[in-house]
Amino acid sequence: MASPPQLGGQRCFPTPPRGVSRGCSVLRDPLAALINTSKPLFKRMRVTALFIKRSHGTPVTPVEAIVLQQSWGIVGDVSAQVGSPRQVLLAGTASLERFGLRAGDLQENLLLEGEVETFRSGQVLQIGRSAQIRLTFRCEPCASLERLQPGLTRRIRGNRGMLAMVVQSGDVVCGAEVRPLAIEFPAIPEVVRERFAALVARIPPGRVVSTPNLLLALGVTRSYARAIPTWLKQASPALPVHRIVGADGTLLTRHLPDQQRQLQAEGVVIVQAKVAIAHYWPASEFYAEVPRAT
Repeated sequence: MASPPQLGGQRCFPTPPRGVSRGCSVLRDPLAALINTSKPLFKRMRVTALFIKRSHGTPVTPVEAIVLQQSWGIVGDVSAQVGSPRQVLLAGTASLERFGLRAGDLQENLLLEGEVETFRSGQVLQIGRSAQIRLTFRCEPCASLERLQPGLTRRIRGNRGMLAMVVQSGDVVCGAEVRPLAIEFPAIPEVVRERFAALVARIPPGRVVSTPNLLLALGVTRSYARAIPTWLKQASPALPVHRIVGADGTLLTRHLPDQQRQLQAEGVVIVQAKVAIAHYWPASEFYAEVPRAT
């Protein structure tokens, strides 16, 4: 697993102008300005259990505390990765009670009292004194849940929990208070194809995204790679799908015959049918959106 970025890295909004501090001053940091004036929207919850998943294919490990690192995820967790909307999984005690499960059965990182599915994509939760996460979309049930109960994958659909990404670093301990803030990021669609369209629409001119990074940003498994050619060919003419390239930067002219001309018109350098790495859209900017007060 790659090393996490240094603490104090950028939050999920664009780089401020030269000379503008990233500190906590209301006048200097747009997210801090919203946070410092925010009020809780719902009844506050508490963290009842914490878990870390150290490698794929292994159970989660219960812990007393975790470190949330801005733009990265949970330090030491296998899902920590810049640009991923699946950095943190929240589950609620209500789902465990409803389906006869124990803490950790859903492979969650944070177990909260109550029902987490009542939250919506884009909301920001403060956990403890400083950690903040942006809710992304509901976690889809996976086949591994069948080992717990036959048919659970089907029955628990829509109640497996909420995924999130870290927008402000902080330590979280069991018993920490969780409160929604009165700020909100744009919602991320639940339907993968809609998520694809929303993401591609935000790729800046002169930038490209490789297919592996596309899957990372969508929060889906590699099996979805088979769907990409169909999405490209059936995309709206207004959608800049020409900014998607192969894993090694190779043009996808089999599906996008006019791709080279379109990219060169945006100033993209192409050498031997491959895009120069300088034109890759950084993963740190996949969800670099500005929140709004609610």
